[in-house]
Amino acid sequence: MEHLILGLLLLSPMTGYQVQQFIRTNLSLICSHSAGSVHTALEKLGRQGYVTAAETAQGGRRRKVFSITPAGREAFSAWIARPMDAGKGKNMELSRLFFLGLAKPEERAAAIRDYVRQMEEMEAVLRAIRVRFEAARQGPLPPGQDWESILRFQGYTLDYGIAAAAFEKDWYTRLLHELEEQP
Repeated sequence: MEHLILGLLLLSPMTGYQVQQFIRTNLSLICSHSAGSVHTALEKLGRQGYVTAAETAQGGRRRKVFSITPAGREAFSAWIARPMDAGKGKNMELSRLFFLGLAKPEERAAAIRDYVRQMEEMEAVLRAIRVRFEAARQGPLPPGQDWESILRFQGYTLDYGIAAAAFEKDWYTRLLHELEEQP
C-alpha cells in the first residue's frame, strides 16, 4: 500500500481522507481502503521520510495535507523500475477449488454460483470505474504531469481487471454447468 500512496502523492498532495476515498472509489480491488490501513501507511511513510504533512485549516477544521519528499520520489522510482513479479498475483481462492471435491455436491455448486456472482459484481464495478475514468480523462487536468502516459497505464490496469473478472466469470460459469450436469 505504501508504494500506491507514494504514487498518488506524486500526482497530487492529498489528505489522508482523500487518499482513502480515492482508493475506495478506484482501487479497492487492489488494496484495503480502511482509514486505519491508510493512516498506518502514511505514518510509516512519514517515519521513513518519504512524505511530509502540512497542517491547514479549512472551514474551521484542521487537515493534514501529505506531500511526497525527494526521498519518497526515489523510493517510488526504485519500486516502479523493478520487474513485475508474477508470484505476487497468487489467488488463495484456488485452494478452495482444489479441495472442493471434499464438499457435498450442493455445497460445490453453491460455492461456484456465489463466486460467479462476485465476479459479475467485480466486472460491473470495474466497468463503472472505467466510465468515470474516461469522463475524468476528458476534463481539464492540472499541469506538471505527463497525463497521457499516466492515464494510458491506468487504463491498461482497468482493462486487465475487467478482462480478468470476465475470464473468471466465464470459466467458473462453464464449471458450474459441468457440475450441474455431473455433480
